[in-house]
Amino acid sequence: MEAPSLNLVRAFVAVAERQSFVRAAEELGMTASSVSRLVKTLERHLGVVLIARTTRAMSLTEAGQRYFAECSAALEQLRGAWERIRDEQELPRGILKLSAPLVFGRQHVVPHLSAFMQTYPDVQLDLIMTDRYVDIVGEGLTLAIRIGQMDDSNLLARKLLRNRRILVASPQYLAQHGTPPTVDELKEHRCLVSTASHDGENWRLVGAGGERTIRPRSRLRADNGDAVHRFCLDGHGIAFHSAVTMSASILQGELVQVLPEWTGRETGVYCVRPSQPPGPAARAFLDFLTARWRTAPELSPYLP
Repeated sequence: MEAPSLNLVRAFVAVAERQSFVRAAEELGMTASSVSRLVKTLERHLGVVLIARTTRAMSLTEAGQRYFAECSAALEQLRGAWERIRDEQELPRGILKLSAPLVFGRQHVVPHLSAFMQTYPDVQLDLIMTDRYVDIVGEGLTLAIRIGQMDDSNLLARKLLRNRRILVASPQYLAQHGTPPTVDELKEHRCLVSTASHDGENWRLVGAGGERTIRPRSRLRADNGDAVHRFCLDGHGIAFHSAVTMSASILQGELVQVLPEWTGRETGVYCVRPSQPPGPAARAFLDFLTARWRTAPELSPYLP
């Protein structure tokens, strides 16, 4: 004998649970007569009466009570299996391949990764810390954190923080060499040049006097922000670097902003990803990181 379809069993269980064809029909989105036909079909399949009906009432037969107990338990198991599989698809798991700039990543990403990994034990993290341009699609990245203007592309970008370049130097350097009073005076100072970006050689400054571009005199150059940051902390000169990258050192008094009325143009810190929808691990990471940043005093001025 062929087993009855699941629709027949669901109809019978609904009637048995509610002791009413009408209420079962409301739950199933059907008419009472349709539910009654399904139950009768089930009884024909089984060759036994499950529900004793009169014009005024209905009740389960002995066979109906046994069948209801087993079927309701089986349906509950099916429902539980469906919910577990559904929930597993939403749980953050799998490999999260992430890239971040060196200094910014060391200061504002890495300190939060241990807590993230403890919160989501099924996530595997592959972190790339570099100031070079990373090909997200070609290198199979899940997410990339980038600082600057976002060029038009097939990638999707979400702005996480406001940002602009600022001039900074250590208190020791300024005590020894003085603070430049004007943009033109920067040419007389030791400057630290980052060659990681195409515009590192020329500093474009915006202020009340419009826009100025200078080519700084440099004795120290580096192709990554970590080295420039270190040189600046050690008193080797003035750097023109991202405010979010230098924010912690400024807050701690290790660096001082120079000519605060002159800065780079407004840019940002972005999360960039491929065009396909992000998975649960990527969504969880972004939510976790931005929540932590909201409580970081050095980043509060840059929240969007």
